[in-house]
Amino acid sequence: LPANGFAHLRRQAAALEASRPRLDACCDHRGALPCARRAWTEVLDEFCADEFGVKTRQFHCCRQLGAA
Repeated sequence: LPANGFAHLRRQAAALEASRPRLDACCDHRGALPCARRAWTEVLDEFCADEFGVKTRQFHCCRQLGAA
């Protein structure tokens, strides 16, 4: 990606990269699905916190609440 602009894509890519080790760690757990759900939720929470930290329009999923 170019050095200027495309920050929203960098934040999305960073969230996907952050999810990989967390989801990989869940493969060794007995409750892999609950572990993966927690890991994904944590990654999305961090992504949305980053999204709300900038003045651009936030990704649509960050405006949803709960299980949505």
